[in-house]
Amino acid sequence: MNRIESPFTPETITAALREEGLRITRTRRGIVQALFDSGRPMTLQEIQTAASAHEGAQPDYATVFRMILLLEKLHLVHRVNLQRSCSYYEISDPRKHYDHLVCRGCGQVVLIDIPCPIGDAEKKIAQQYGFRNLSHSLEFFGVCGACP
Repeated sequence: MNRIESPFTPETITAALREEGLRITRTRRGIVQALFDSGRPMTLQEIQTAASAHEGAQPDYATVFRMILLLEKLHLVHRVNLQRSCSYYEISDPRKHYDHLVCRGCGQVVLIDIPCPIGDAEKKIAQQYGFRNLSHSLEFFGVCGACP
């Protein structure tokens, strides 16, 4: 996808999917809406369950998996490392950067709303090692104030 229109909405994503030549089915709309409404990283099973609440029909697991792979390829979803046994994904406005705080006690995940602390280092690393399109994932792990 070449360009993201402002604001970043479920309709923006469905437009990107249309640009890729895909039909916008109830299942796809449900998956996109579930990701937008979650406000947190989700597993594929959580996405599958949440999608059924939006469009009435639960997509099969393979459909959710393929859709997430496509959205990841389009840089509209990204995988979040929560140091857990399965993968977590969240919606990703390509104009923004996402870093997280993860509570080791309750599992709460908080999106860090400050400029990325290693953005400049990423640029230097890319330049020094000759990489293009470098990206990173930054998660801080600790114990939140609500946990003992």
